[in-house]
Amino acid sequence: MGRQPTPEKPPETLVNDDLLEEYERLGRPVLRLYEPADVTVVLGAGRKAEEDVLEARAAADGVTVRRRRGGGGTVVLTPGQAVLALVTEVASVFHNREYFRAINDWVREALAGLGIEASILEDRGISDLAIRERKILGTSLYRRRRILFYQGSLLVENDPALFDRYLRFPSRVPDYRRGRGHSEFCTTLALEGYSVTVARVMESLERVLQARLPGLA
Repeated sequence: MGRQPTPEKPPETLVNDDLLEEYERLGRPVLRLYEPADVTVVLGAGRKAEEDVLEARAAADGVTVRRRRGGGGTVVLTPGQAVLALVTEVASVFHNREYFRAINDWVREALAGLGIEASILEDRGISDLAIRERKILGTSLYRRRRILFYQGSLLVENDPALFDRYLRFPSRVPDYRRGRGHSEFCTTLALEGYSVTVARVMESLERVLQARLPGLA
């Protein structure tokens, strides 16, 4: 009896990838804001689960491991975070740092509307926002020439201990991390003393992003 063929692995469903299809269908900027309903590990493009994820623990807890387009490290999405994803056309095939900065400034504007001073949100690494050297917004970018696909997760009232539970220490880190573990490196708006809910944060983000997104060039 001959060797049985190895079953094909089903194709991955990339996180928020349907937004690209929606953009192509509508021909205008598209935006999604949501709070994750459960815990999911999301690999950055090119990252490997065996290098980034404590796979046995994730499997035992029933935590799904998925992937996204765009660079950056592997993250854990959980309830208590505000996730934003958008697709739009821009003028340049370059200038990624400038586009990161522009969109992150919109996040600052939205939080300022909730009484969180824009000045405390520091630009760190390639595209992070941090409060007192602790990361509060992680982002990624995927480019298809002039099509820009941005994704970010804002830490509002989630439990950073879950990052240590499911993620290994990353092989590449920004200088400002200084060897800190995930829960020491990251913070949330709640931990910083701001009493805002994810729902309120998303409402403010929605207002700002809907107003600013059409003007991104």
